[in-house]
Amino acid sequence: MKRKKLKDEELNFWQPASDMLSALLLIFMLLILLLGLYLVHIPEYTFEDPYAGDTYIDTDSSDESEETDDSGGGWGWDAGGGEGDEDRQQTPVPVTTETPSPSPSPTPTPTPTPDDPGSGGGSGGGDGGGNGGGDGPGETPDEGMKVAVYVMMVDAETDRTIKEPEVMFELYEDKGALQILNTYYPERVAFRSYETTESGTFYFPEKLPVGSYYLHELTEPEGYDAAENQHFVLNDVYDWPDPYVVRVPVYPSRNIVRVQMTDAETGAMVPGGSFDVIADENIITSDGTLRYRRGQVASEIEIDEAGYGESEPVYLGRYILRQRDIPDYYAGQQEDIPVEVEKKSNVLPSLYTVENLRTRIRFSLVDELYPTRPVGSAQFRVTADRGSFAPLDVRTDAGGRFVLDELPKGATYRIRQVEASGDYLVSPADYTVSVDVAGYIGESNETLIEGTNRMLRVSLGITDEFSSVQIPNVNLALFDAEDNLIRTWTSSGNAQMFTDLKEGSYYLIKDGDTEKHYDIRVVDQADIQKINIHTTYVLQYVVIGVSIAVGLAAVIGIPAFIRRRRKKKARAQAGS
Repeated sequence: MKRKKLKDEELNFWQPASDMLSALLLIFMLLILLLGLYLVHIPEYTFEDPYAGDTYIDTDSSDESEETDDSGGGWGWDAGGGEGDEDRQQTPVPVTTETPSPSPSPTPTPTPTPDDPGSGGGSGGGDGGGNGGGDGPGETPDEGMKVAVYVMMVDAETDRTIKEPEVMFELYEDKGALQILNTYYPERVAFRSYETTESGTFYFPEKLPVGSYYLHELTEPEGYDAAENQHFVLNDVYDWPDPYVVRVPVYPSRNIVRVQMTDAETGAMVPGGSFDVIADENIITSDGTLRYRRGQVASEIEIDEAGYGESEPVYLGRYILRQRDIPDYYAGQQEDIPVEVEKKSNVLPSLYTVENLRTRIRFSLVDELYPTRPVGSAQFRVTADRGSFAPLDVRTDAGGRFVLDELPKGATYRIRQVEASGDYLVSPADYTVSVDVAGYIGESNETLIEGTNRMLRVSLGITDEFSSVQIPNVNLALFDAEDNLIRTWTSSGNAQMFTDLKEGSYYLIKDGDTEKHYDIRVVDQADIQKINIHTTYVLQYVVIGVSIAVGLAAVIGIPAFIRRRRKKKARAQAGS
């Protein structure tokens, strides 16, 4: 029911204003709500410090740089001169630099955008190389357009960001001119080079005009090789929330491991064998990728005829060399060899020299009775219980030695004497030595066998039955048990030494008296066998008795004679 205005009732002029204010407030709240929803749907971007890089401050820019710059550069703050705030833009002061411009790469590398790695972002027409693209019709860009650019340093193998700071770059036009960019607040700073942040990325401090450019790397990330010049083309509009992304691919450094095999004693090259190159730590590159786990075989090294070998290139880090195949006739390496793979330089990587010990059996033969006397020219035969080792005959040298150093592994060797030297007897001893599959004899690469030879030494003499004095000038003859004459001689006061007698029975004949035999027996022993026959030698006793008598007479008679002479002389002097 419509309310009727009472007579004399006053009009309320504030009611319409209040209603209008309420409507405006509702509209304002609606706008805030819509703005909040819009902000929620804006992609999150991390804007890095625009002041990173090699910079200098232009202190004279206040007088000569007040012209308007329509680059649209900056970061959205008032002092930075955002788009539309042309009164606050400044024109970069030209900077003269003598830094030589690096030569561009012969083939530009297409650079993708964040949204589509293959086609780029934005709304302009694509060029087929990842620069531009999207759903635009591909119209010719306005030469006055400016593009926000974001640079990412990525691993060329994994495409992951290399998160390393302070990697320096320069920006060049494709024609070769160095690009110097600026920031303007709180004072103008010119950038000759640009460096990555902790995240391995950076923004250019201001937008770039459309055109063709390339990035030239000044320093290299840790563990990576130098990047090639990265070309990119700007032909569409990109703003700070969604900048054009330039990906700079960098290949992780690799290097080879070099090995030289030598003989530990002679220094000669040792051919054959192989090694595994095993990671001694988790090998992780700066992009966070695990390349090899600790204990993983990263490469193999085959040793050639010159004793040299090298691995395929492996990532930088600590490794060990573990021998897999052992050269013939040598003992294997018992310990792993630590190696450090470092970044390539102008010189070859370190050469790891591996000294090899030859598997050896040393044999020494000496006289059993006189150990310092070597026995040369004795022949031995060496055989093996398995493998292709052919029986081998060797002789001792003048020092009574021989060496076996071409022994296949994994066999047991038997050494026995087959021929003696001179008057020595063949030793019945058998010597066995086992060589394991690693070329070791027990705990060592070599062993020494000390053998002996025996010579039967017999001393024959003749003495009387009352003493051990050798009787001279006696004719003696030695016969064996079969009545074969062995030797005749005349005694000289010393026993006669025999070294050529064999074990057995013999007999002696004195002064041709075949009716009387003196039987003797030779036994197999190392010590000298002293054999004497006894006889009664009367003439010897007579001579000895006469000698004694003459001696006594001389001792007693001479003093008595002297005394008598003195008494006679004394009496003669008294009578006168």
